Amino acid sequence: MVDINFTNILSALSEFETLYIVASYIIAVFIWLESTWVLNNAGKLPESNVFAVVSLATSSWLVVSGLALFFLEFNGLSMSVPVAYGIYSLMGWIYGARLISTKDIDDPKDIVLPAKYLNFCRSFALVFALLCGFVLAKPYLPI
Repeated sequence: MVDINFTNILSALSEFETLYIVASYIIAVFIWLESTWVLNNAGKLPESNVFAVVSLATSSWLVVSGLALFFLEFNGLSMSVPVAYGIYSLMGWIYGARLISTKDIDDPKDIVLPAKYLNFCRSFALVFALLCGFVLAKPYLPI
């Protein structure tokens, strides 16, 4: 017979929440790098394997955030991490669809992202990294 210790399961979920927040911090760094690379490439997507991996990671993080919201028990401020990333991703997809629809673009390589949008992405990366850092540090702060 298998003895299930629910205290250990809840403790493990708490560890997954912390792991998710740490990984979100890394995603924030990836967003900064991705936006900076595109900005330095005159708004065009760089043709690099490293860029492709970083871009795939930042894009797929929306799915991970959705799963985290569903399966993990966030409390208080920590809930804002997956919610903020979800809002950022969805708004980015809407902006990208709008950008494509206003131009006659057949190939995604022809898209030129405006510097204002890329600077917004970099600003979000900074704020998101600070949010993740604060959520990680909050249990140790005398608040």
